[in-house]
Amino acid sequence: MIDIKLYEDILINLGGQYFIKDIQFVPDLMSWSKENNHDLREPYSPMKLVATQQDTLTMVMQKKIDDDMLNDVIKNLSIRWSLRDNVTDIDKTLNSIKKRLVFCFLKERAITMKDIGGDEQVEDQWVLDEMATLNFFKE
Repeated sequence: MIDIKLYEDILINLGGQYFIKDIQFVPDLMSWSKENNHDLREPYSPMKLVATQQDTLTMVMQKKIDDDMLNDVIKNLSIRWSLRDNVTDIDKTLNSIKKRLVFCFLKERAITMKDIGGDEQVEDQWVLDEMATLNFFKE
């Protein structure tokens, strides 16, 4: 089980760079999404970006994430990525919990962006490009 609070500083800093003003932690994201009438794009996603009535962005994250949940996100990315590039090993590229959480965070941001959101391969490319720009792959 991954305690997302251990990565809170990184995620808050990332939020500041991408205009996400608030981060909320919930015990179970699926329950939260049902209670608040928000659809999860992927049911195993550990986070969901929502716009508030004040037109600000809030990232809602599950407090504790099962390792398998995070691995499933990466497995699905690997499948999508293999259509574009069958040489790159996404598992090795995103080889830490921190990188995988950052990927999930930026993926949620990409989904909401004009000209990026709606095409998963374009979203994935944008996220990996942003992660490279932010030097996450030099660690």
